Amino acid sequence: MTEMHLRTTDDLGPLVRTLLQHSPRCLALTGPLGAGKTTLTQVLAKQLGVRESVTSPTYALQHVYTTHHKAYDTLVHVDCYRLKNPDQELPALDLEHWLQQPRTLVVIEWAERIKKFLAGREVTWVTLTLERDNTRRVRVS
Repeated sequence: MTEMHLRTTDDLGPLVRTLLQHSPRCLALTGPLGAGKTTLTQVLAKQLGVRESVTSPTYALQHVYTTHHKAYDTLVHVDCYRLKNPDQELPALDLEHWLQQPRTLVVIEWAERIKKFLAGREVTWVTLTLERDNTRRVRVS
């Protein structure tokens, strides 16, 4: 497990580089509203060479981006915040398919809502916590 404190969004760059060194298949992001899950994904997308504007898929539930990176061709950005019944709604997102693609990175916001689905899979959990001094604590496990 790795833990670090972030003072500004500029601190996300080194975190993302560290995450990418381990060639994750799935990043499961957790934390309260405003903790920085989407911002982390935007920095990640930039380092992967995504040329499009990366926005939260809260209403679409999922956005798929082409990357320009040596290890990844595709970034799949999922937001589970609005899922009411994951067992019924997840199949439409085709996560099973995306998680099996060798050059695809799946990033899931509000991943704790589909913890049962993710159990037993190769997942890197990233927990963001807001601190009193307006910094963020990040735990990677």
